[in-house]
Amino acid sequence: MVGVCFWVFNIIFMINSSSAKTKDCPEVCSCLGTYVHCGSRKFETIPSNIPNWTTHLILQNNSIKKLTDVNWKHFSELKELILNKNNIASIPKDAFKYQTQLRILELNRNKLTVIEALTFKSLQHLSTLKLKRNKINELMDGSFYGLKKIDKLILDYNHLKVISKRWLYGLETLKQLSLSHNYINKIDADAWEDLSFNSLESIEADTFKNLGPLNLSNNKIWWTIEDANGVFQGLNDLEKFFLAGNKIKSINADAFVGLKNVTHLNLGNNNITSIQNNAFSEVPLLKELIINTTSLICDCNLRWFLDWLNLKQFKLQATVCAYPDWLRGQSLVEVTSNLTCDELPKPRLIEEPDPEIMALKGENITLNCRAMSSSLGAMTFLWKKDNIEIANPNVLVKSHTDPDGKSTETGSQLNLISVNHSDAGKYQCVVSNNYGTTYSQKSTISVLVYPAFIKSPKNVTVQAGETAKLECSANGEPVPEIAWHKDGGNDFPAARERRMQVMPLDDVFFIINAKPSDMGVYSCTAHNPAGMVMANASLVVQEKPSFAKSMEDKEFTAGEHVVLQCQANGLPKPTITWLKDGEAIVRTERHFFIHEDQLVIIVDSVQSDSGVYECHLNNSLGEETGRSRIIVKPNTYDTSNMMGIIIITVVCCAVLTSIIWVVIIYQTRKRMPPPVVQTELQEFPDLSDKARSAPDPDASLSRQHF
Repeated sequence: MVGVCFWVFNIIFMINSSSAKTKDCPEVCSCLGTYVHCGSRKFETIPSNIPNWTTHLILQNNSIKKLTDVNWKHFSELKELILNKNNIASIPKDAFKYQTQLRILELNRNKLTVIEALTFKSLQHLSTLKLKRNKINELMDGSFYGLKKIDKLILDYNHLKVISKRWLYGLETLKQLSLSHNYINKIDADAWEDLSFNSLESIEADTFKNLGPLNLSNNKIWWTIEDANGVFQGLNDLEKFFLAGNKIKSINADAFVGLKNVTHLNLGNNNITSIQNNAFSEVPLLKELIINTTSLICDCNLRWFLDWLNLKQFKLQATVCAYPDWLRGQSLVEVTSNLTCDELPKPRLIEEPDPEIMALKGENITLNCRAMSSSLGAMTFLWKKDNIEIANPNVLVKSHTDPDGKSTETGSQLNLISVNHSDAGKYQCVVSNNYGTTYSQKSTISVLVYPAFIKSPKNVTVQAGETAKLECSANGEPVPEIAWHKDGGNDFPAARERRMQVMPLDDVFFIINAKPSDMGVYSCTAHNPAGMVMANASLVVQEKPSFAKSMEDKEFTAGEHVVLQCQANGLPKPTITWLKDGEAIVRTERHFFIHEDQLVIIVDSVQSDSGVYECHLNNSLGEETGRSRIIVKPNTYDTSNMMGIIIITVVCCAVLTSIIWVVIIYQTRKRMPPPVVQTELQEFPDLSDKARSAPDPDASLSRQHF
């Protein structure tokens, strides 16, 4: 009552202090101070004549369809905006960028389906946001980022399926979060991480209600208590937690990790059969626990729970045993006999799906799950993928009862035919009977697709100093890793010289300031668990002609060999042309070209070989000329000494010749006795007389010399 009087007093005060403002009130609206009420007027757009001094604007129950920043541009003082019961289907990101002072925003009963990221980023002072009874099925990452002072977020009666860290991000001051009557079937393990420094006091009763009464194909979060670990991690300040009516059968030992300050926990209307050892150890401040079940297995595994209840002095009058038979219908707190484990009615898994399965796209996969129970009651199997029940699975079930009638064995085989990308995920077998539910280990199925190139490297030709670019990318499942090799190895001159750039998130491989040493065959490999593919490309670095060593001027002595050197660099390989005094040098018996014309050799040089020699280099990129001046000097000696040597040599030769002739003549005469001559003449009588009468031609010579 005091609050109402205070509110009325404030209105009267505003009326008195702003009577002038009401004179500007639109005829179609009602004004009270700075409050403007334009509800139920059948508006299809925001009225253009709403005063800019408005602080509280009510536009509910109209037919408004669109919101733009133009609508609110002049309302910088707006503190409360009510847009309930309109036809708004979307909210542009900048729709409220001028309403930095807005405290309350209500958009209940509209037609919103998606809340985009940063939709409310300008509303830094907003404390209450109501989006109840829309058709919101998706909250994008960072949907509420920027709401630095948000206290209450109401999202009841929508079509939300997932509670995710990504859309909870940025809610740093939240005290009340309401998500009842949605289709929530998944809570990310780290969903509450970003709420760990808030002041959440309670998650109201029915927050997770309407998960589908008994229909497991509808919405449910019972698995978060039965199988998941740490789902509520981060709700450190939560005090009251309601999880009634979720068809929870068993309570996992780690189900309540993170709820260290919870004092009230309601697990009513769940037909709980088993509670794992120390399941409530993570809730040390618990003062009130509500569990009502008639299906509890009161065996030795529950002894800890009885001891814990006595320690906490909790009285669970509605907790009734269903097993063993002699305890059926008896309240747990009244059990006085020893709890034994003679039988195991709850399903026990004897075969679980393989933890890791990799298959190529198009293959068939089979997952097997078998369980035993001492109960003869039927066991039912369901298969989950990524914590969501698979609708209409291809399943083969086989059941077998032991001949002694004391146990039942049932197996379920899940067949995935011609798997595709959408089949990848984590699969789990869940087997239940009247005494509980057992969860198998999760089997991670990876659907592999052999790598295939999207972009293959092409042959590249660049000039020295330019940047060479090679592209390579591939798709596959999982996404292939790209690696580069040069000439079959990992030795990259460009890498050693810090001229190589490989973009980790790009398809391009760069070599900066390309050099001839970078030339080679570059191989791109794309690899994933399914296999590897490779593509090759050649890199050619072209270079203008140049001299590896400058040509030099030289001098030679006639008769020496002249060697001219022209060491050429360049790509394409330059042609070499030699000139002497502007004329081409041709091959002769004295002129030789070797080492691909880079060397010219002139043997037995003469003075006429002197001149200017030019080496011309030429390729498609240009030409270069080198010059060398060659001087061949005459071969000079000491002529006076030479003439003496010649005279002595001639005299010696003449004397030696004379001596040789004297010896020859002397020896010849000594060997010719007179009788011989006489005999010869006698043998030819006709000639002997003539010979005697003929003068001796050598007589005078003989006399002269001897």
